[in-house]
Amino acid sequence: MARTAEGRRLTEAHRRQQLAIAAKAEVAARRLWPRLDVADLDRSEPAWLASNLAVYESMHRDSAALAARYVPMYRDAELGDPAGPTVSAPFARAETTAALHIAGPVAVKQRIAKGVDPREAHAGGIVALAGIARRQVLRGGRLIVDRSTRADGRAVGWRRVTDGDPCPFCGMLASRGPVYGSRQRAQEIGGSGLRYHGGCGCTAEIVYGGWEPNAAEQRFIERYEAAAAEVDAMGLPRVEKTVLPILRRDWPA
Repeated sequence: MARTAEGRRLTEAHRRQQLAIAAKAEVAARRLWPRLDVADLDRSEPAWLASNLAVYESMHRDSAALAARYVPMYRDAELGDPAGPTVSAPFARAETTAALHIAGPVAVKQRIAKGVDPREAHAGGIVALAGIARRQVLRGGRLIVDRSTRADGRAVGWRRVTDGDPCPFCGMLASRGPVYGSRQRAQEIGGSGLRYHGGCGCTAEIVYGGWEPNAAEQRFIERYEAAAAEVDAMGLPRVEKTVLPILRRDWPA
């Protein structure tokens, strides 16, 4: 975790501010969902997509702006010097369009094809769609932390900061500490670290200097090691697809 109390305060404030944007994205997704007409999915999709993309791109900018203010303030708290790279990334329009298409009309059609009543099929689609909205919007801020870390020669990497009650997947990623933001380390652990599910309440924090796990992170590490030991006993490799199911089985409710 951050070495200074001010750094920790800034990170938690930033996480909560980002989640406020995510909540607005979810509200927008639910408000716009009826524009996807279940009686004419193909013809209603273009206008529905355009409305969603306009809202999410604006909120992506808001998320990025928060992170662009947070990074130098956090750097100043940790190093006594706010100077350094703050690297942004554009809104992933093509990726977001594809995700909305699959979670929206494609998913509704698939439910209908399985015999689900069209109105019920439509009503059931908003949960996944809202999660996608949250994730794509918050990429604005998350990418700034990731890319700024990569460009900052003083940074060890960035660590995943969870909320008070993370899921097993988020806890597993948080247990790894500040391994993210380095191409070499990301390849060693099998991913960039930018793996956030729709309802995720996590954020990222740049680490300067040594890292010592806090109490929550130590619990995540111990749970991971216990699951990994069980995988070892079965003669299986320690990889996500073998360890994560055990974590999910034993994770506190």
